[in-house]
Amino acid sequence: MTSMSHRHGQASGLIGALRRLRDPLLLAVLPVTIAILTISIGYLPDWPIGFDFRGTLWEPARAILDDGRIYPEPTRDAVLVGNPAVYPPVFILLATPLALFPVAVAAWIWFVLLGLSVFVAMWVLGVRDWRCLVLAVTSPVVVHGLFYGNLTIALILLVALAWRYRDHALVSGIAVGAAIAAKLFAWPLVFWLLFTRRLRAAGFAVGSSVLVVLGAWAVIGFDGLVDYPTLLRQVQDVYAVRSVSVSTLVGALGAPHTMAVASAWAAGVVTLVVAGVLVRKPDGDRRAFTVVVLACIVTSPIVWPNYIALLLVPIAVTWPRLAPAWFLGYGVWLAGIVAPRPVASGVCCRPEDVPVQAWEWSHVDPAPWYAAGVLLLATGVTVMAVATSRRNLRSSRARRLEEATA
Repeated sequence: MTSMSHRHGQASGLIGALRRLRDPLLLAVLPVTIAILTISIGYLPDWPIGFDFRGTLWEPARAILDDGRIYPEPTRDAVLVGNPAVYPPVFILLATPLALFPVAVAAWIWFVLLGLSVFVAMWVLGVRDWRCLVLAVTSPVVVHGLFYGNLTIALILLVALAWRYRDHALVSGIAVGAAIAAKLFAWPLVFWLLFTRRLRAAGFAVGSSVLVVLGAWAVIGFDGLVDYPTLLRQVQDVYAVRSVSVSTLVGALGAPHTMAVASAWAAGVVTLVVAGVLVRKPDGDRRAFTVVVLACIVTSPIVWPNYIALLLVPIAVTWPRLAPAWFLGYGVWLAGIVAPRPVASGVCCRPEDVPVQAWEWSHVDPAPWYAAGVLLLATGVTVMAVATSRRNLRSSRARRLEEATA
């Protein structure tokens, strides 16, 4: 009897130890390991660290220091390299200290800064569950942006600040304005401020974005300003049907390029209408904000996997503790593995400093199933967040009713 009790105690102790190790192993060691393997095996053999950072920030910032040309010629050939300088100049100016370092060193510094910005964004939103913090920083869609050094990852912090300080017109407005000045596709956030009657914040957002963009352009002598719209159109013509956007999906179905681009705008308008309806419902502020963040993604004719990382903000707002939505990035990662991807083998005339995959990706046909999978996942998580908000509200009402009748 004593022996049986001893064995039962040992088994219980082993089970307890395994339970205590479950979260550290599955939600810390495993995500970090996958992130490291993704970078070392999935990216580094074919891509240099900070490929986007090099072309969109480091090289134009270096040109500012050397009094050279910041933006490329507004031609198709100039954007086929995969990472042309197309951002408004404010973050290019902010990147000039990094241009003092060799590009590889600067890229790793930028990698760390972007990673820290994601962590700070989650912390600002009140996330204290270490599992969520780890999953956010190591999410495949975040790692994608970190490795390439894509500026979109920095928008996570700006969008988080806009929500956290939503009742402080100046802070929230400037956060939204800075996001728009960094990447124009963040403009739907102004409508969230308008829908929630934060008119001063909306004014600060529009005013600060215009002031920052024009002010930064004035600093560089308005270099490239006249040709900038043409440059953006060239980028759109090449990549709108080669990313994971609504435009890509519609273009793959045979629609003309102009119709494919227009479809993204139409999808964005529909999404904003939904947000405008939800804002009048219970818990409307959060629900409208969630849908508007999705609108930023679906309205853009060009969407890369790291854009989906913006949804970490409404995920953190809705689920500050561990929930299935925190694994969104892994769903996007699996969609990229499962969905058939087109290839463009034998494409000629690749510049020596452009990776093979980048050059071929700018020449491939649209990839409809990958785009459809990514958009479906992003929309699904948004719907979950909207529905969860409503269920949470009903649960809190039920608890209050029970307390009142007890």
